[in-house]
Amino acid sequence: MVEPEVEDKRITLKEAVKLIPDGAELFWGGFGFQRPPMAFAHELVRQKKRNLHIYTCGSEIDIDILAGARVVSKFELAFFAIEGIGLCPNIQRRIKEKSVQIEDYTNLAMALRFLGGALGVPFMPIKSMLGTDLIRKYRFRKNKLKVIECPFTGEKVCLVPSVKPDFSIVHVQRVDKEGNAQIDGVIGEDSEGAKCGKKVIILAEEIVEPEMIRLKPDSTVIPNVYVDYVVECPWGSYPMMVYNYYDYDMEHILLYYNQCKTEEGWQKYCEEYIIGVENHMEFLQKIGIKRLMQLRAKKPFGY
Repeated sequence: MVEPEVEDKRITLKEAVKLIPDGAELFWGGFGFQRPPMAFAHELVRQKKRNLHIYTCGSEIDIDILAGARVVSKFELAFFAIEGIGLCPNIQRRIKEKSVQIEDYTNLAMALRFLGGALGVPFMPIKSMLGTDLIRKYRFRKNKLKVIECPFTGEKVCLVPSVKPDFSIVHVQRVDKEGNAQIDGVIGEDSEGAKCGKKVIILAEEIVEPEMIRLKPDSTVIPNVYVDYVVECPWGSYPMMVYNYYDYDMEHILLYYNQCKTEEGWQKYCEEYIIGVENHMEFLQKIGIKRLMQLRAKKPFGY
């Protein structure tokens, strides 16, 4: 029996970011400190992308960088903060300057919007938003939601619009060259978020052989039929974390937060760690192998 030829979807990080046109809509993966596509954010800044529109449940330094560098002009999300530390400093400044617009939803509402996009339906029902001020307040999405009477029971229900972004950007632990992506630990909304995108770019800590993927088929959260491009990107979430690979670097996170409280501090950080290096590998070299090795997960523990 002849094995079918496998499609090789591997491209470089630089090539992947070049695919994103100005003004594109993106699903942005990750869950808090876990698996944000930090390297992708850095490269978006280096390539001077503009006027992007990002959908996410809740991201942290990654989207704060994009706001600071004026890459993103619109966010639809549930929260923006550096958990346990404070609100994202760049996003707060850009909101005050009116250079960034934010549309607030609840975490559940955003998750259902991604699910609706993945299912191919135009909207999803939710009841929990009925008790919030979000129903009456909007920034730019006038068709933010709609309250109707259920045709079956007569009770009130809130409808939120599904999301079908141009690209979905997700960082995972492992993927093969076909695009079968595996996530360990917390998945968040990344399965639905990937499946709702018109094009899907997977970044991974490592690209493995298909045989390794088949050893743990239950970990394949995003099958290759949804995936268009694959990027090998070790330490691609640093200074945040990737379960089973490395822990977050709180020292660097605090450096970022404290320095970026001022515009001058942010510009200094951006010059030193993002645009002042040519690519992701140079960024890692700047952080240093000694520091990175201190953060490596200790087997059999995930951190």
